[in-house]
Amino acid sequence: MRKTVLSLLAILLIAAGLIVARPVLFLAGVWWQDGKTPRSMPAAGTDDASRLNATQPAEVIRVAADPAEAEKQLADLVRRAAREGRHIAIAGAQHSMGGHTLYPGGIALDMHPFNRLALDEGKKLLTVGAGARWHEVIPFLDERGYAVSVMQTNNDFSVGGSISVNCHGWQNDMPPICGTVESFRLLTASGEIVRCSRGENQELFSLVLGGYGLFGVILEVELRVVPNDYYEAEAHPVAPRDYVKVYHELTRGHPDAGMAYGRISVAPVSFFQEASVTLLRRTATDKPTKHTLRDEQPSLLKRLVYRGEVGSDYGKNLRWWLEKQMGETAGKVLSRNQVMNEPSNLYATRDPDATDILHEYFIPASRFADFIEKSRPVFLSYRPELLNVTVRNVEPDHDTFLRYAPEEMFGLVLLFHQRRDAAAEATMKVMTRELIDVALACGGRYYLPYRPHATAEQFLRAYPQAPEFFALKRRYDPHGIFENQFYLNYGAPLAAGVEKAP
Repeated sequence: MRKTVLSLLAILLIAAGLIVARPVLFLAGVWWQDGKTPRSMPAAGTDDASRLNATQPAEVIRVAADPAEAEKQLADLVRRAAREGRHIAIAGAQHSMGGHTLYPGGIALDMHPFNRLALDEGKKLLTVGAGARWHEVIPFLDERGYAVSVMQTNNDFSVGGSISVNCHGWQNDMPPICGTVESFRLLTASGEIVRCSRGENQELFSLVLGGYGLFGVILEVELRVVPNDYYEAEAHPVAPRDYVKVYHELTRGHPDAGMAYGRISVAPVSFFQEASVTLLRRTATDKPTKHTLRDEQPSLLKRLVYRGEVGSDYGKNLRWWLEKQMGETAGKVLSRNQVMNEPSNLYATRDPDATDILHEYFIPASRFADFIEKSRPVFLSYRPELLNVTVRNVEPDHDTFLRYAPEEMFGLVLLFHQRRDAAAEATMKVMTRELIDVALACGGRYYLPYRPHATAEQFLRAYPQAPEFFALKRRYDPHGIFENQFYLNYGAPLAAGVEKAP
């Protein structure tokens, strides 16, 4: 009897060891194959985060760091461009993927040095240069006990770029970043500098927010900031069809609901059939709200789990299992700044022959379940290398002209791993158009900063205000000084009366 028990224990120990050993060995293999050096972003004007838009600018102008010098430099540049018939494309962090910061043979304007920061604590207003990155803004606010109100999930992006794409993030029950903008100063196509707000140059205010750099150079922005609260994460498993209902139950009427987001499973064992809502609940703590950022190294484990999904059903299943068990923050109590101060390149591919591509689809709350049901067969048909689906709530946008959230929307952010070759790009284009059709059939829209795969007809269905938007662009910029590939793909054909897909 004793020998039998010991034998069973030995078998159980061996089995447990094998269960533990497999993920350890798998992640060790991912580490061995992973590139050891993060890729730097392309030089301004030459490509963007897609690494599929190689472009040759005629010249690159790096803006001066001193505000007075920069304003004169930029006014002179705009006047020269008008005289010479040149086009200016404005670059921040270049994280858009559809050529929004590029113009072939044009002038690439690198805004990165224009990054001054000042905080009016009485008004809770941050004045920030358009070239500043969030990884510069967050520590500045952290030293003073404040945090960004609305931004993307990661800290690599520029403030000017974030305004130009009208970004949004995990900040629940909030409109996009436009709702936190008090005002901004803009260098127009005439070389004049104007202040834009809800009460001053309101039309320009609405056009520049989410205007993709087509109306002028954003110089500095006034943003409303919030206290640097602490949060504790709660993960709630949910069926995708019940996602919106559970999300509203967790967040509405709960003032302690600080941030929230969701995930849809991309694991083969539960593909688009399981989901989770993670609520970051405000929590009382004796921890200080100033100087909360620590000199922590990016998590190697998080990277390996993420990159282990590429080409591996086991890797996708492992990540989903770990996320269900541990959640994003593994039960830690973190400040708002700690949550948001993470670079996207922590997860980015280091394969020179591949790239990571984003999509986002905005779906009305009432049609969310329909989109999940109708998009699943598209994915199963094309079998793309889909690594992640994050869900974010976006409240109605009452500020921007080219808005993507006229009502409460749920944004599904999809991350794909793609080879950098013509065949992979052609397949992605066909699949993207099918997904856009699904979104449109559900009363939704697609997000404009990503690959320019939508047909002209799809673009107009998603953004019926686009013809007026581009007509106003030509009124404010009659010589086409501020242009980019997004304008060439969609705005110029409209101006010429041609509905042609890019």
